[in-house]
Amino acid sequence: MGLNIDAYYCEENQVEVVLANDKFHLSPDRNYVVIGYAGVDGIEFQIKNNSEDKTVFAFYPIEEEHIEIAKDAADLVIKWKNGEIIL
Repeated sequence: MGLNIDAYYCEENQVEVVLANDKFHLSPDRNYVVIGYAGVDGIEFQIKNNSEDKTVFAFYPIEEEHIEIAKDAADLVIKWKNGEIIL
């Protein structure tokens, strides 16, 4: 997928917030790349597929809704560590 993003595993929550690059995969509709997980309610962290824009969205599968949460994966990790990600 041509992405090079640093993985981040949250020991406290035991969740892969940002996956290792070789674990990235496309969403079922192929419009997004799944880059990590929130660890609750099946929420995934995704970025748009085939786009220069690396904005991270939280995808809520029950509502089938994307909510912008970070400007990129590094920003997601910073916000996660600071407790700024409210799901």
